[in-house]
Amino acid sequence: MNISKSSRENIVKEIKIAVDLMKDSKDPSEKLFYFSAIYGALQRIYNIEYDEELVYAHFVTIVTHQNFFQRLATIRQGDRAYLISEVQFDRLADLSQELGNKIKSNEDFTDTLKKMMVLCTSVQGNGYYLMKKGVLKI
Repeated sequence: MNISKSSRENIVKEIKIAVDLMKDSKDPSEKLFYFSAIYGALQRIYNIEYDEELVYAHFVTIVTHQNFFQRLATIRQGDRAYLISEVQFDRLADLSQELGNKIKSNEDFTDTLKKMMVLCTSVQGNGYYLMKKGVLKI
């Protein structure tokens, strides 16, 4: 990733704060609110120092947020066919932390984003089915 050291540090700092707040919260909506800070930080930086890897990370994190948000909204409307588990939220925090660590050390984070997309899929109907079937592992 071709961004300045200070931009990298800003992203890492924001991810750490978001992850810490996610882990401290017991409320799913609040956890998701804190997660949204991650894609916000990525976008702020790529608006200043454009980098395709940041665009990719932003896209994956925003789609993940949207999928979790949509499922929570559907649950609130009474659809309780399946819920988002604490394990899924814990995994979201762990993968966010992994992303921050890889950005900090300037490592390739493609595998982390792939894992995040699998997690994102797990909160959709088909992904939940595949998880229950035992083929989708988060």
